[in-house]
Amino acid sequence: MSIHKRWSNYTRKNASSEPDKYGVYEIGDIETGAILYIGEGNIRSGLLAHSPDGGKNKHVSIFGTSIVGLYGYRFEIYTKEKAKQRQKELIKDFKNTFGSLPRFNQKQEKSAAPVFI
Repeated sequence: MSIHKRWSNYTRKNASSEPDKYGVYEIGDIETGAILYIGEGNIRSGLLAHSPDGGKNKHVSIFGTSIVGLYGYRFEIYTKEKAKQRQKELIKDFKNTFGSLPRFNQKQEKSAAPVFI
């Protein structure tokens, strides 16, 4: 079960305006609804850490790949403990539904360090 909110366009401007609060967030493809990453932490800082293009091209080249498209994010605000639990639930549900982790959670799990630029 994913976060049940509409996608927000993933630009630096939009991410900068999000709350400075703890929670979980999903980053995905707005057109297909595909979830690429499920994260937890400070919403604003977490989104900005994933390097949107600053809105220059109105799209994002994410996670050091050459994939360019219209990406979005959505989030839920929780306490730190609840956010960690919720992230685990979201990842478990995703894996049960699709047979694997979201694309960029796989890379993070393998390297033990995020691959973001």
